[in-house]
Amino acid sequence: MLTLYDHPRSGNCYKVRLFLSLIGLPCRREFVDVLARKNQTEEFERISAWRQVPAIEDDGLAIWDSHAILLYLAQKHAPQWLAPLPHAAQMHAWISVSTNEIANSLQPLRLTRVVSHAEAAHHLGVSEALLDLAGLQRRTDRVLALMEKRLTGHDWLAVVLSLADIDCYGYLALAEEAGIDMAFYPGLSAWRRRIERLPGYVTPGHTA
Repeated sequence: MLTLYDHPRSGNCYKVRLFLSLIGLPCRREFVDVLARKNQTEEFERISAWRQVPAIEDDGLAIWDSHAILLYLAQKHAPQWLAPLPHAAQMHAWISVSTNEIANSLQPLRLTRVVSHAEAAHHLGVSEALLDLAGLQRRTDRVLALMEKRLTGHDWLAVVLSLADIDCYGYLALAEEAGIDMAFYPGLSAWRRRIERLPGYVTPGHTA
């Protein structure tokens, strides 16, 4: 059985748990206490080269990085989640938005709200004095505004439901924890509700 190295508060771990549930693939979850630095060991580095969660082990293969994990799982178990041409390029472009724009705005902004600033700075690899909260808020506002514009005219990010929606949803599901009022984003909110109606959907706090 596939093993998922997991932390329950991580949006990146959540998107993997969510996708596994959507495709009906069971896994064994291994809790990694990142706040206690249990990921910062040579043993865990053999599973995750950057000592990050999530990571998986599947048939002796270790894979780290949530985006790589999602693509691997879709290619092996659920190719219907890979958008066909001509939408495949848009799917990969929106996955890139998750890896870059969301990862450098909403994701760290939320982190500063759910852990101490000192802990957030540690995970972001900066000193606490260099935490730019105003800058994170500005970048988050821009990302959300652009996603809102996209989803005002489309049900799904790549026109068809695809892996890109799950990849971007991981931290959009947690937007309120970053202090975001989603009432200002009706298109994004409707998109979130569409995902929440998918068979197999689980909430971020689901532990089964």
